[in-house]
Amino acid sequence: MANVVSFHESIALPGDSGGVVAILTEPGSEITGQQRPSVTLLNAGVIHRVGPHRLHVRLARALAAAGFPALRLDLSGIGDSRPLAEGLTFRESAVADIRTALDWQVARLGDAPAILFGICSGADNALAAALQDTRVAGIVLVDPHAYATRRARLRQLRRMGPRALLRRVGAQLLPRASRAHAGDGAPGGSARQPPPREDMRGQLQALVARGVRILSIHTLAQGQRNNHVDQVFESFPELRGKVDTLYFPRANHTFTALSEQAALIDAVVQWCGRRFPAS
Repeated sequence: MANVVSFHESIALPGDSGGVVAILTEPGSEITGQQRPSVTLLNAGVIHRVGPHRLHVRLARALAAAGFPALRLDLSGIGDSRPLAEGLTFRESAVADIRTALDWQVARLGDAPAILFGICSGADNALAAALQDTRVAGIVLVDPHAYATRRARLRQLRRMGPRALLRRVGAQLLPRASRAHAGDGAPGGSARQPPPREDMRGQLQALVARGVRILSIHTLAQGQRNNHVDQVFESFPELRGKVDTLYFPRANHTFTALSEQAALIDAVVQWCGRRFPAS
């Protein structure tokens, strides 16, 4: 009979007011060794703490089985958490909530490093919080902002075939205003615009210089903004060897297919174990 690794789940209410709600998944008593970093799973857009297609539930339990406590956090205004604080932008509120959750984890689990995991806007929030809080030692970004390169555009055209060339020519004949709203295959269309490339470069370089481990994961949903495992380094060649990347060419933005979801979970758990080994 196969061994079954247990885990324990409990409700967490970070912060003095208890307005932010989370679920803590801890390793079972049979898992011994040094304390591992905690992993905070951030909302993907406005999806509450179970994650897209219950991805966060499965990931949290897999992480706990590997010895990493995992906190599935609802940011203010999402799921069971209180509305956004007045006077704060969504990003400011998200970073404040994440830092509150880290405070709670230190009090509950001890002063271990923290890892943040986020998809789409969750990746943006993870990056923003990591830049402000030195307790963050690792970030896993799924479909973070990416930047189309000449090679990426050529790869996209080769994959789409000759008809794509005709469509591209036709698109160039559209009025400029129409082209501006056509998008380039990025998730969320024009609603989630990337910061200037040099701003992103500076943010990633600052984290790398601080020793933060980064795993950048991309899916087919990003189109020509990222369609190759090496494309991050086409945009930021100085980060080669300093940032880890993965590309899921058959996964959609929210990992609907259970096979792709399982592959993502396995990859994240393995990366956490490799980059944050038990001492």
